[in-house]
Amino acid sequence: MTGVGMQIDWGRTSAGDVVASARFALQATHGPAPSRPPLVTGNGVSTTAAAPRQLKVRQARRARASNSAASRLSIYILATLLFIAAGVAGVWRANAAFAPEMYADTGMAPAAAAFADGENYAVFDLNLNIRRLRDLHVPTFAKTPEVVVLGASHWQEAHAGLVKTRRMYNGHVHRDYWEDMLGVVEVYARNNHFPKQMIIAIRDNLFTPVENRSDFLWEAGVDNYRAMADRLGIQKESYWKTFPFHRIKERLTVSMLFDNVTRWFNAGERPHQSGERHFASLDTLLPDGSILWSAQHKAIFTSERAEREAIAFADRRRNNPPKVDPQGVDAIDRLLTFLKQNGTEVTLVHPPFNPIFYDRVKGGSYPEGLDRIRQITRKLAADHGLQIIGEFDPAKLGCTADMFIDAEHSNPACLAHVFAQFDALNERQTSTLLVEQR
Repeated sequence: MTGVGMQIDWGRTSAGDVVASARFALQATHGPAPSRPPLVTGNGVSTTAAAPRQLKVRQARRARASNSAASRLSIYILATLLFIAAGVAGVWRANAAFAPEMYADTGMAPAAAAFADGENYAVFDLNLNIRRLRDLHVPTFAKTPEVVVLGASHWQEAHAGLVKTRRMYNGHVHRDYWEDMLGVVEVYARNNHFPKQMIIAIRDNLFTPVENRSDFLWEAGVDNYRAMADRLGIQKESYWKTFPFHRIKERLTVSMLFDNVTRWFNAGERPHQSGERHFASLDTLLPDGSILWSAQHKAIFTSERAEREAIAFADRRRNNPPKVDPQGVDAIDRLLTFLKQNGTEVTLVHPPFNPIFYDRVKGGSYPEGLDRIRQITRKLAADHGLQIIGEFDPAKLGCTADMFIDAEHSNPACLAHVFAQFDALNERQTSTLLVEQR
């Protein structure tokens, strides 16, 4: 009776159930087993009727457990996302709080207010949003400057006294590109402060295409560029090409926050308005748009450092000539027409290089790139009847290596040679006008 397939549950309380189980077991030895007959529990309930209910109970329990786990996972994910968002927002706000001159919209407002009062503004260094400073300062002009200089940081030490024949304002911005030229002019146009004369610098990398740029300070001036492009009726670059991705990324960087916080709490002095011009650890922004170095920076800018910087820069550039975006050349061409229409006489200028750099790049392809920039400048000048001053070759200006702090940035002693050429042009024009009037 206990052959293969025989499974009798002797614990059943009903004899009928035992017999039914025995019959089922015997049948299993002669063929496929039929469905197991229902068994009745001690309280008279069929096990086949109880099984679905038990299954449903188990399924419900599993569902509740699954839902509970999913709910806990969702809460965890949400909490994680909120934590990350709070951290990102915290870094964003903290960088603006500890480096307002670079990241806060109102960070340069104290400097503009100081200039309006005729005073200076001391800053940690020149890592600041100078484009925003021009936005805030130009509207406060009580009188439009007779001459405005536009260019990159090559001109940062060009104080107003270097121009003898006119009242000058230094409107430079750091690391300018052709969009900056449009953007900065937009500030003067919007505030109806067109100067009588404007000196526009054509540096080696002015026309560099966006995709070939390795620095991104220009992103802070994109809105003004787009406004001027609309004035000129020219096609604007796409938002994707000009969106300030790198500026946003930098502001969200924790390492940047660490540097800013460390500088803030270790500083002996913090940015402030002052009637003083010279500080031990702070650089000075002057109302004429130029800058003065701190004593600490002056100590760093040795001739040995300048030589190292010039050599390293030349080695990187020797066979990497300036690239030219035709759209940028066309935009400057249209800008020159716009300025002439608004009564501004433009003079174009090339900033000089450190002679160590200029001599070291010879033999590579870089000089050919400089020649291309010269040709573009000459064509712009010829098309608009403009004069060109300055030179990339420092020897032609009388600038020596001891007048530079690196490969590109010269001091007022070198810049004085450039502006002497500008004064000479003005004096000749004045003499010619007097002769004509006679």
